[in-house]
Amino acid sequence: MSSKPGRLMVMAGGTGGHVFPGLAVAHLLMAQGWQVRWLGTADRMEADLVPKHGIEIDFIRISGL
Repeated sequence: MSSKPGRLMVMAGGTGGHVFPGLAVAHLLMAQGWQVRWLGTADRMEADLVPKHGIEIDFIRISGL
């Protein structure tokens, strides 16, 4: 079994209840050598917050039904 760290894409956004737990998991895994990226929206809190934590972010557009 390989112990090589993996890659993770966190998909969380909109509110602190989603973003802050995602950041906690991301930081834990980054400290273990994982590569982490984030998927979120450009007009919510994650757009500014996530890059400040040294995590690359990709954006998607979402809307309610």
